[in-house]
Amino acid sequence: MPIERKKTLNVFKDAREAWGSYDDFPVGQPGTDPMPHLSRNRIAQPFYLVSEADQVIIQMAGHGEIRFRDIDPARLELEPGDTVYVPACVASRLIPYGENVQLRLKAEPGVREAVAWYCDCGALVHSIEIAPGIVQDAYLAAVHAFNASPRTCPRCAQPHPPAELGDIAWSATATAIRASLR
Repeated sequence: MPIERKKTLNVFKDAREAWGSYDDFPVGQPGTDPMPHLSRNRIAQPFYLVSEADQVIIQMAGHGEIRFRDIDPARLELEPGDTVYVPACVASRLIPYGENVQLRLKAEPGVREAVAWYCDCGALVHSIEIAPGIVQDAYLAAVHAFNASPRTCPRCAQPHPPAELGDIAWSATATAIRASLR
């Protein structure tokens, strides 16, 4: 049975029903602000995420790290119980060490986001703006667009490998979100 929107949440039970990494399935009742989004992540997030609104990430299980662009500290270790505030317009990327369960609190209604890829030299290699709405389809399209692009750093000319999708199931998640809104 897929995750559903409800008044109470059993995070660990509901996380077992996640389709793949970075589902970011909204688990609160429509109109809840901020809206909790549940993910069970096993691979590195394939891009940096940037939101025009503040977000909060709550590490429920597992260990990993969150990386930031253009702020200090640039990296924080994550362990169960950690709560991380991500300011608006700050790029962040989650890297799990094994399986992680996370809640991401996002503005409701949704706001503009962007996904971005950076070179080790610090230069922006590629970015795509995501409109509010069901973002999982847009995340998947953005990864496909990045993978189809030259992926060469404009500063140092370093080629970049395609973004890995691993166990990500954004299409299934988007379908389930649309069904939950009916």
